[in-house]
Formats: sequence, C-alpha cells, structure tokens
Amino acid sequence: MKLKLSLLLWLFFWFPANRPQASPALLPEGWWLSEGYGLLAELDTGGLRMYQLTSVSCIPSWTGTQDKRLSSGSMTVFVSDRETFKIIRASNPNFLRLHSDGTASDIVLHHISKPPETCGRSPINTPQENYGIFWQTFAEQYPFFHLHHMDWRAVDQKFRPMVTATTGPDQLFQIFRQMIEPLKDAHTGLEAEDIKAQFDGWREDPNDLQEKDWKAAVSVIESKYIGGSIKPFCKGRLQFGLLRGAIGYLRITTFYDYADERGFTNQLQCLQHSLDTIFGGAEKLSGLIIDVRLNKGGDDPLGIEIASRLTDKRYLAYTKSARNSTDMDAPLRLTEGQPTWVEPSGRPGFKGKITLLIGPDTVSAGETFTMALMGREPRVVRVGQNTQGVFSDVLNRSLPNGWRFHLPNEIYFTADGKAFDGTGIPPDIHVRFFSAVDLQIGRDSALESAMQRLEN
Repeated sequence: MKLKLSLLLWLFFWFPANRPQASPALLPEGWWLSEGYGLLAELDTGGLRMYQLTSVSCIPSWTGTQDKRLSSGSMTVFVSDRETFKIIRASNPNFLRLHSDGTASDIVLHHISKPPETCGRSPINTPQENYGIFWQTFAEQYPFFHLHHMDWRAVDQKFRPMVTATTGPDQLFQIFRQMIEPLKDAHTGLEAEDIKAQFDGWREDPNDLQEKDWKAAVSVIESKYIGGSIKPFCKGRLQFGLLRGAIGYLRITTFYDYADERGFTNQLQCLQHSLDTIFGGAEKLSGLIIDVRLNKGGDDPLGIEIASRLTDKRYLAYTKSARNSTDMDAPLRLTEGQPTWVEPSGRPGFKGKITLLIGPDTVSAGETFTMALMGREPRVVRVGQNTQGVFSDVLNRSLPNGWRFHLPNEIYFTADGKAFDGTGIPPDIHVRFFSAVDLQIGRDSALESAMQRLEN
C-alpha cells in the first residue's frame, strides 16, 4: 500500500565523509507545535521527544538523541534506532522545519510556551479511550470525508454506543474496520499485533488483477514483447528491456527497497547508478515506455530522480499541502503549499518520446510519479486506466492499547491546481489490459497501444 511511511518521521541528512566539521548548532529548546499533522516536539539538552496530538489525547511517539558531530549552523541532527532526524531553523526564531527522509516536503513547527493540557495526563487503555482517540484523529486530520460522501459524526453516533468497558479486542477491531472501510481509501488501515489482525482500505476496480494474474501478465510481456532478456536493477524493483523498433521498456514496481543497506541515501544511490546504466545508450532508443501499472508506492523523491533524467527543462512536478484545521465542521483549510520541482539532471537520461502505462494498481508514489511527468515536454502520453487515487504520505498513529493505524492528511496538486484523490489520474488513451481473454491468448493490449503511439 502506500509505502512512503514518512510520517513515522524517519528523517535523515547526508554529509560527505570528507566534509569539514563545523561547530555544533545551538539547540532550539522548548515546545514546538506542527502546522497540520497533529505533532508536538519537545527539544532540550536531553534530546528530541515527539508526541501525537488530538484535542483529546497526547501520546508519546519516538525520541532522538542529538548528534553533535553532524549538527552545525542552522541545522540540528538527531538519531534514534539507526534513523536520523533533521530539524532546520528558519529566519524567524519562532519557526522550525522538520524534514523526513524520503518525502517531498517539510513539516513546519512553531514555538509555543507550554504543551497542551492533554499532555498533562497519560492515556488510559480502555476501549472507550481507544475509540475516542481513533475517531478524533480522523475527525481532525482526514481531509476527504466530503469526497467520499461520509458523515463522520453520523459514524460516531452509530458506533460509539457499541463501545463499552467490556468490549473485547476482536469486537473493537471490527468496529474500527467498519468505520473506515466505506472510505475505500488505500491509505487508511489498522494493525493489531496482539490479536494478529490487520486491515487496509482499497478502492475496488472491476479491472483489478490478483497476484497470480500479474505473474501471468509479466510472463506475457517478457515472452512475447521483449526482444532478448529483461535486466533487473535495484533488487528487481526496476527492470529494463527492448521492444520492437528499439523502443525501451522500463518497468518500475516500487519506489522503495532498492538496496539492502538502510537509509534513503543508499536507495537513491542505487537508483542513480542503475539509471546511468539503463540510459547509457539512450541515443539508440526510438522511444520509451514506462510501466507503473503494478507499482506499490514508496518514496516520492525517487520518482523525481527518474523524472529528472527525462527532461532538459525545469518544471513544477506538484505542490503539496496538509490539512490544517481540526474543526471538521469548518471549511477545509490547508497548510501553505510546498512545491516540488523537476530539475534536469546532467547524468544519462532520455529526452525523446515517452508513453506511460498506468492502472488501478498504480498506487501512491506511483501516482505522484505519474503526476510528476504531467509537466514534462515533450508530453508524456498516459495509456491504460485510472490510477488508484491515493497520494498523501501516510500519517501513522498509535493507540493506548498498542494498536497502530494510519490515514492520509495531505493533498497533491498539479501545476494548474488539479487534484486526483479518490478518482485517480486518468489516462489519455483508455485501454483495459490483461482481461481473462488477453491473458489466455498472451496479449497486452495497453502495451501494444503504447508502442503504436510511439511508432506513429
């Protein structure tokens, strides 16, 4: 599912090994409240402590220790569980920026004199308390109730009376699931390890393929359309081969898990070296087909890196905002949009004609990558079906009983202000692919259409 996993706030900053060490930064101590996201940061000489907030709760999240070797100037670096966190001071001393490894934007923090009153008490592990935090988090952070035609207060009126002091874990899990399942949102989900239960939302599509169907589809592509072998890169997450007429075929199945070593830098370096090889002979290609029809998402910046190899002109990929109003009865208010730009890369790339294969299993970072190619010139033609329709980084939350759940709280906009949450990004050329008949006769209708588009 949405595997950007950014808002667990696994953050990092990279420094070359031979960089001279500057003097440690002064720690911006105190309490810092996020704009949107429902986060509270406590900074002092003891380190960094993060809390998950709603108007009824304050739950400790994670802690980090300052790394004075890496901290310098306006930046303070923290490490925790082999992860690295970066906090950047702004020109205004009352604001900080928190950057997360693998995300395309920062979280803005502003200074407050004291923590909210809810932080003065520890959450109580009762069914009613767990329900209250679960419902309130969606009420304050989820931006798409209107889009999905859901009355969240009516949901509360239905389910809250069902939760009592004697409600068991299995029953409570099913109540939570029934509350959010109608959203059909692939970025909503719930995990309860103690009862070995998990649920992830999904917008069903009549053309969704099961795992066995995708295996058959991959076999069709590689046996019928690829000339020679298809070469894997980055643990097989990328594959490249040649189609007829010297058309390149680049399949991308995820934007994560590119390298065995942890950390975003290692993932990015694997991608960069792989793209150098893939595009090393790009001048011989008559066109390029990029296939993200089965893409499980991941880190947005990895998609931006690929887009940077496909252009010789700087352009806006998208602008990203988060919900910034906790009153669900008030008009939706968003944080100031943060733009992401595609900058032309000086490393090997391809600047010719491109078609992009998309569908309902194009999810999350696969969709932001699709959006990032919409401003490219020459224009990238999309072939296939609508994408899944989930773009936000996942906002991860925990409950007093140890359960974890997640939801989206951000909206991505194109350069002309369009968003595609719920409906997904539509294709320019609609082609249903890998029907039962197509799989039986060994045909990829969408790939054939994309090749014809390039050849013509």
